[in-house]
Amino acid sequence: MDLGAKPWKVFFLITIPMIAPSLAAGGMMSFALSLDDLVLASFVSGPGSTTLPMEVFSAVRLGVKPEINAVASLILLSVSLVTFLVWYFSRRAEERRRRAIQQAIEEGAAANVGQPQVRRPAQVAASA
Repeated sequence: MDLGAKPWKVFFLITIPMIAPSLAAGGMMSFALSLDDLVLASFVSGPGSTTLPMEVFSAVRLGVKPEINAVASLILLSVSLVTFLVWYFSRRAEERRRRAIQQAIEEGAAANVGQPQVRRPAQVAASA
């Protein structure tokens, strides 16, 4: 905003990328804690509502059904898929950043090929 950017542009281009890891970690933590917090969910939920942990717990007390195994498999698959996608996109961004740095170094070296080397005073004193 100080340099003329609109507030929404600052929010989406600067703020969101900076807090994205925290948002992702908070989402994963709340998901894990919601599955773990069965007692709180049973006291807070209303008479006609049920949460996934309550449903799983009540089904497990009566015996493990194939539906419970399917739900557990879907949860494991979704967590694994999200983890893989985060790894893949971060690796791709790191490779892109590394290539950009290498290209900038090569362009700088190519631009300095025809120019004579200017020795700075600190370099002159160090070489003497």
